[in-house]
Amino acid sequence: MRRRSRTSLAADGAIASFSSSLVSFSLDADRAPQLKASVRRRSLFMISLNQKEWFALKDAYGRAENIPAYLSAVKADPSPKDAYDEDPWFSLWSALCHQGDVYSASFAAVPHLLRIAKTARWPFAWDLIGLPVSIEVARIRKGIQISPDLEGDYRASLKQIPGIVFQNVESAWDHVFTQTATAALALCQGQVDLAEAIMELGPITAKRFLEDPP
Repeated sequence: MRRRSRTSLAADGAIASFSSSLVSFSLDADRAPQLKASVRRRSLFMISLNQKEWFALKDAYGRAENIPAYLSAVKADPSPKDAYDEDPWFSLWSALCHQGDVYSASFAAVPHLLRIAKTARWPFAWDLIGLPVSIEVARIRKGIQISPDLEGDYRASLKQIPGIVFQNVESAWDHVFTQTATAALALCQGQVDLAEAIMELGPITAKRFLEDPP
């Protein structure tokens, strides 16, 4: 997803941010047989946040050595932030999904973000779902192939998105979380254009669209 997605949400005043057995994750469906084994695993093997492998990964600014600290900060406090430019989220978006570009560290970070979302108490930052969605949309748009050592866990983690969304369905969602959750479900059904469009419809943009449709 283009980097402007987050800034457009912020400009709109956004400060918040079916399990895989019920919903078929149809992205790259032609590769499903090769990925079946990793998707069925009960837990994900992820690059630990204290492992040196992060130094070999890349983000928008070079070596991804700072990403583990940002992810640790999110894990410690996954609650929504008061402004779009607050860290660690501002730094994570800037480093991992920068103006439509994504990197090896982006794919390594997604399993961590979704694991945090799966266990976080409500309310939690919409970014925990929105950043993985944006990374996957950008990956598809750019036609990026993920390295084999990251691909299995990355794809398996994306399979968890519908379950994460629906385990919080009875919570009081604001516009932005509803927007993000809807885009996530669209993406999980292979509706990439729809997912990207929904991520652009922040509160003010949506209102303007209804008042002055194209």
